[in-house]
Parts: sequence; C-alpha cells; structure tokens
Amino acid sequence: MEPNPYDPWARDDLTENERTVLRFMGEVMHGDNLSLLDELVAEDYIQHTPGIGQGRGGVRKYIEEVGHRRPGRHDWRPVQIFSCGDMVILHKISATHVFADFVRFNDKGQMAEHWDVVQPHPEPGYDPMRRSTENLDRFRKLFNLD
Repeated sequence: MEPNPYDPWARDDLTENERTVLRFMGEVMHGDNLSLLDELVAEDYIQHTPGIGQGRGGVRKYIEEVGHRRPGRHDWRPVQIFSCGDMVILHKISATHVFADFVRFNDKGQMAEHWDVVQPHPEPGYDPMRRSTENLDRFRKLFNLD
C-alpha cells in the first residue's frame, strides 16, 4: 500500500462529527458494539441507501442481518474524511469494496441522514493512494462504448 498523507487515523484536527463517523464505522459497522447505536444515530435517522429501512431501527436491522455477516467486515480503513457544516464525507476501503459515505448530523451531534456510493474494487490489488496509469478500457466498458 502507498502511504496515505490524509489518513484520518493519523490526523489530530478532526471535528467532533468526523470522530463520530469514524467511531461508528470502527466500533459499530465494522466492529461489534451495537449498543452505541442509541448514542450515535438519531432515532428518526433518514436513510437514502436503497433497501435499508428508516430510523435507528432500520440501521440496526441492516447491521444485524447483513452488515455483521459480511465476510471480512473487520478489514477496512478510512482513506479520507471531510466535513463542512453538519455534513461529513468518509471515503473508505474494505477488502473488496470502495465506499463514499455522506452523513448529515443533527443539533445533538447524532448521525441524522445518510447517503452512500459503493463499488467493487476497480482492479485487482486496488490501492486508492496509488497513482493511476492511463487505460480507458474500464470506462469504455462501464459506459458501453465498445
């Protein structure tokens, strides 16, 4: 893996909301501490990921029935994290997928709304910090331009 100068774990300037997203991902989503849901996730949480239910209960059901059953779920790392106002964006990687999570916070500091983009690794041995080399074949295939 290439060094990551933006590694959220190495930063000491994270906002409270950024720390909350990292804590949720590390201890709840990719960890084993479901008891933190009541503290970190708003009861009326709005979910925009197709297939996952609304509210804290929808998040809990997804984690119990799918999230905690995913192979290699403990194997993940944050790549970059950004915040602006009440929004946080987390770019992370697992053994098989790349994620961008967009989280809005309420005035209590709880995660209140979520969107995401998920894709399988674009190539074997994918490293998000490695500089790419030009090869447009993947994009031609993606957009059916062959």
